[in-house]
Amino acid sequence: MLYLVIGITGLLIIVALFTFVSKSKEKQSNRSVTPVEGCCGMHAVCEKGLKIADPHIDYFEDEELDIFRGIEANRYDDRQIELFRDILYTLRKEEVEDWLISLKKRGVNLPEILNPEALDIIASIKKERRNPETGKLLL
Repeated sequence: MLYLVIGITGLLIIVALFTFVSKSKEKQSNRSVTPVEGCCGMHAVCEKGLKIADPHIDYFEDEELDIFRGIEANRYDDRQIELFRDILYTLRKEEVEDWLISLKKRGVNLPEILNPEALDIIASIKKERRNPETGKLLL
């Protein structure tokens, strides 16, 4: 009888431990990340730290954009914005993230009016890569 009570108690302790561990994991995964001060909103780009850290710069037949190095994102005129927009929409969707990284490495700011458009393209790619059943990103 004593062994039965000890066995049931041990089993209850194990179940309680597993429940506690799974609840703590859920809390960690549900935490929201607060963007750092000065965040541009392009989290998909910021999170690709390895590509940003690589000193090699990939060009997308857009060398003419280098003349805009150092210009603030809100200082472009309509003609300049259209130049950026033309390049943005001639890229394949899969290249947009890498293009934004290339611009960042070169010190060229994307016109702020184009940020939502670029982010929409990136979001559509990520949505296409999601497993419809689980919602997880596919490689």
